Amino acid sequence: MILFTSDKFRKQIGFMFGFTIFCIVFGAVYERFSHEVYSYYMIYAFVIPLIGSVLPMLAVGMKESKRLQPGTLKLWNLGIVTLTVGSLAKGALDIFGTSSPLLIVYPVCGALLCFPGIWPIGTELVGRFLKKDSHGRGY
Repeated sequence: MILFTSDKFRKQIGFMFGFTIFCIVFGAVYERFSHEVYSYYMIYAFVIPLIGSVLPMLAVGMKESKRLQPGTLKLWNLGIVTLTVGSLAKGALDIFGTSSPLLIVYPVCGALLCFPGIWPIGTELVGRFLKKDSHGRGY
């Protein structure tokens, strides 16, 4: 099993943090030039990578993990990016005043990509929060 090194883990967090910042800037610029038409899908698209990827990875920490393989985290992040792009697309269509039946592809594909990472990432987060110190106390 290949373990994450601190460098690779930092690159993943850096990429997702940068993607979150990109979503904030993209949403702000798009809303600025949308002629007073707004979409919550566009405004709050940055929340998906922030809560779905950046905060859990920061909670896990920068250390190596025996449970997380590089492919698992990459699939998870790809799923989060897919969900975010779907939110941005839905927001753009809302602003244009139209809709598309093809938008269902984004949440379905995003969920399928995130699915393999649910168990390893969840157990890693729970393991970190239930970790005990040398006196048997949790912290």
